[in-house]
Amino acid sequence: MPDPISPDDSVLARRLTVALCVALLSTFVWGLYRYTANFDVWTFEGHRQLAIQAGELRAPLVPLHEMGVTPVTLWGNAGGAPAAYLVDFIYTRCPSVCRVLGNEYQQMQARLLAQRARNPALKAVRLVSISFDAEHDDQASLREYAHEHQIDSALWTLAIPATPADTRALMRSLDVIAIPDGLGGFVHNGAIHLLDASGRLRGLYEFDQWPQALEAARQLATARREMP
Repeated sequence: MPDPISPDDSVLARRLTVALCVALLSTFVWGLYRYTANFDVWTFEGHRQLAIQAGELRAPLVPLHEMGVTPVTLWGNAGGAPAAYLVDFIYTRCPSVCRVLGNEYQQMQARLLAQRARNPALKAVRLVSISFDAEHDDQASLREYAHEHQIDSALWTLAIPATPADTRALMRSLDVIAIPDGLGGFVHNGAIHLLDASGRLRGLYEFDQWPQALEAARQLATARREMP
């Protein structure tokens, strides 16, 4: 027969269980404290804002194909590269957020066109829409999207990464998420991303904040022009 458990052993086992639970709870609370920035931030977008403030998010220099055809290099390009990029992530079949973003970008394009002559710094601001749906967004789909939104390629670049791996790397670097919605489309966090010439994310704006995004891009471009 197995030896009976003595009262002392039972007490010790309970104490060990309590100590283990306390240790696990302490670890969980500490992790939650770190993850929520001292319990101040509870949302994914809140964490993105903290990462932006810390300068932690930077887009890699991945190969892009403008209109799905022409290779184009944006941030990280030496010489006369734009000082500020206003970037959104889309898929052309999107019936909701992407359509709204497209309309907002049309308004930004019109304002850029109207004000560039009076404010030279705006010549260093470029609008960029990047498709993440390589399976469906072929050249014809991108051309149709460009026609629908009256894209002026001198101001607004519509492109798609060269490979799915490049798409994943780019979206992951900026914490952009796109999840299949089960209906053939995606649920994704639509926003306007302000990137500097090196690809660092400097600001994040909701689609209806496009005037603020454009003003922030102007300020970024002006600051670069004034650098010695």
